[in-house]
Amino acid sequence: MNKKLILNSKKLILTLACLLLVGCQSFQPTNPGELALENDGFIGLWDTYNACLNGSNTQDMQENLQALHSAPKPLSLDDSPISIPDFIKELASTRNSRLSVDPRAMAASCSIRIAEVAQQSGDWKTSLFVFQDTVKSFPEPQYAFYVSKATQAIEQFSGIMPASLSSNRTLLQ
Repeated sequence: MNKKLILNSKKLILTLACLLLVGCQSFQPTNPGELALENDGFIGLWDTYNACLNGSNTQDMQENLQALHSAPKPLSLDDSPISIPDFIKELASTRNSRLSVDPRAMAASCSIRIAEVAQQSGDWKTSLFVFQDTVKSFPEPQYAFYVSKATQAIEQFSGIMPASLSSNRTLLQ
């Protein structure tokens, strides 16, 4: 009787382990914005990002930025339709190294580049607006580098902006 109980327990554990693995692997994102990028989609996104970084026309660069903003976003455990315990979320969100690109980081970097190009070409209004939008659009801690860079640029605007913008203080808010 003891052997039968142990055998049944092992079968139950094996069955539960299989269900857990199949259940985790069968989770598919429901929103199109959460889908993983296919290889050719990633290459197109990378080309868009490079076009933004190497661009000199802010209009074209802003089109690149829109494409980066519309790229699939990484899945978030907080928005998962499956209830996930907090201790698992904590383990999953801790990453020691970055092994893949983040389309939002690419968009933040592109934003900074657009603002810098606009500033270099004398389009102070666009530059200031894009820096401010960067601060507002990327509040997550992983984008703090870009927000810090934009904030520093906004603070420097009071010393470098032309008189035509200095009277328009509402931009600096």
